[in-house]
Amino acid sequence: MEGRSTDRRHEILRALVEEHIRTGEPVSSRAILEATDLGVSSATIRNELAALEREGYCVQPHTSAGRIPTAKAYRYYVDHVSPTRLGGSTRQRIARFFSSVQLELGRLLKATTELLSEITHYPSVAVGPGPVGERVKAVHLVQIGAKSVLLVAVTESGRVVQELCRLDRSITPSELEEAERILARATVGLDFGQATSVEIPLAELAPEVRETVSVAREALTRAARGTAEIYVGGTRQMATVWDNLATVHRVLEVLEREATLLDILARAPGTTIQLADELDMDEGLDLAVVSSSFEAGSSEGRVGVIGPMRMDYRRVISAVESVSRELGERIGS
Repeated sequence: MEGRSTDRRHEILRALVEEHIRTGEPVSSRAILEATDLGVSSATIRNELAALEREGYCVQPHTSAGRIPTAKAYRYYVDHVSPTRLGGSTRQRIARFFSSVQLELGRLLKATTELLSEITHYPSVAVGPGPVGERVKAVHLVQIGAKSVLLVAVTESGRVVQELCRLDRSITPSELEEAERILARATVGLDFGQATSVEIPLAELAPEVRETVSVAREALTRAARGTAEIYVGGTRQMATVWDNLATVHRVLEVLEREATLLDILARAPGTTIQLADELDMDEGLDLAVVSSSFEAGSSEGRVGVIGPMRMDYRRVISAVESVSRELGERIGS
C-alpha cells in the first residue's frame, strides 16, 4: 500500500474488512464513510477503493455492488490489528474453568478445545507438548498376560503415557513388582530425556526381571519420542461457520490429517495468524488459523482456532491468547 494517502487507505481497508466480517456482504463506499471518521466525500472513498482494487486488496463482484476484501487485504489487516478486550463474563468464565478443572493433561487439553470453541464459535485445536522435558512422577508395570506388560508412566504435569511391552519369557507378579521398583527408583524425579538414558545395573538381576526392566526402559524411550497429541473441539459448529458444504468437507479433511495440523501449528513461540494461501492448502480454501503457544515445563504446546478468513480476528486473538496463558499457568502450577 503506497502513496501519500496511505493512512487514509489504511482506515478504508480496515473498515472494509471489518464491515465484511460483520455482514458477509460487499461493502459500499457509504458504509465505509459511516464506519470511519475521515471527513471526506463518498467520491473520495470510491477513488481510494478503486486504487485498493488495482493493488489487489479488494474486488468488486458486480459493477453496481460494493467491494469485498481479498486474502491480501486480510493479511494486511491481521498484521496491523490489535486484539480487543474480552468481556468481563468471558474473562471470568475462562478463569473459573482453569481454577476449578481437575483433569489429567489429555482430558484437560480436550476440554480446553471445547471451551475455546464455545467462546469463539469456531472449531479449535490443541497440540499437547511432547513428553521430553517433563519430569517423571510415577512408573507402574501392569501385567496383561504371562509375557506382556503395560508400562504406565505419569508426569508431574499430569500426562499419562502407556506403552505395551512384549517379553520373551513369562514373569510372575513378584518378579514384576521387583522390576517396577527398580525402574521407578532409577527414573522417578528425572525428566523423560534423562530417564531413557539413565544407567540401571542389570547384571545381578534374575533373567525375567532383567528382561522386563530393559524392555520397559525401551518403552520409555519410544514414549519420549512419541508424536505430540492433537485434540479438536467444536467441529459440530462448522456448518454454521462456513456456508458452503464443500468447504466444510475440505476443512474437515484438514482437521482429520494429524500431520497437516501439526505442520500448521508448529510455529515460533507466541501468537501467529495464518491464511490458507500461506499454508500450502487447497487453492481457494476459505481458511484462517489463529494460534498461540503455551509452556508446559520445559516443553511447549499450542492452542488455536480454525475458521474462515471472515472471522472476528480481534476477539479471536484475545480469546486464544487468554486461554493459552491460563492453560500454561494451570499446567505449570
